[in-house]
Amino acid sequence: MRQQQQYTTPTRSLEAARGGPVSIRIVEQKNDEGVMEVSLDYEKADVPSRAYFADYVEVLEGRADITLIFGRLMPGSRKLRTQVEISFARDTFITQLWNGSRDMHESMKKNAKLKLAPLEDVGYSDSVHTSRANNVFIVAAGEESIMDFYYIAPNELHFFRIGRRNQVNLEPVIRISLPTPLVLEFLNKCDALEAKMPEALAIRKQKGEEVGKE
Repeated sequence: MRQQQQYTTPTRSLEAARGGPVSIRIVEQKNDEGVMEVSLDYEKADVPSRAYFADYVEVLEGRADITLIFGRLMPGSRKLRTQVEISFARDTFITQLWNGSRDMHESMKKNAKLKLAPLEDVGYSDSVHTSRANNVFIVAAGEESIMDFYYIAPNELHFFRIGRRNQVNLEPVIRISLPTPLVLEFLNKCDALEAKMPEALAIRKQKGEEVGKE
């Protein structure tokens, strides 16, 4: 998966990060400003040591970010026993999570054998674990799926940009295991939120894409 990040740096030549799961190249550099393209090879990434099984998902727009909620329902109830909240920056929610899942989403919409009925008025848990992430790797195999979340800290890109490091660390955050039909529900909710975000419209205009949505 690839994502782009705007940055400002003194004019100089930058080498691509090599040897790990993160590769970086300069797409454009003019007047001391450029675009950094980050490519990830998840096969080389460490597997998150923390894991959580979810049977509930929600995607909410917060004050300054996007919150992804994964929960475990008490059997036979609409109350969450526990929940995990993962905070995503608004730009990486669009450029990495949403944009990187388009092919999977379209395939799942066409081939889904089971679509879950909407679940409303769910009571949130007081037992909450929160994390920050800006990358996710999603894999579905039959009825089982995983979502591996990762984080690239700002200082990693800063030290690479100024030439102090030649590699960028990809920090494993957490693995969410969930039924495949729940992944489709998650991507549907991401799609509905992305359609309302002004940043998404601006990004599509920059790329010369169609701005209308079906």
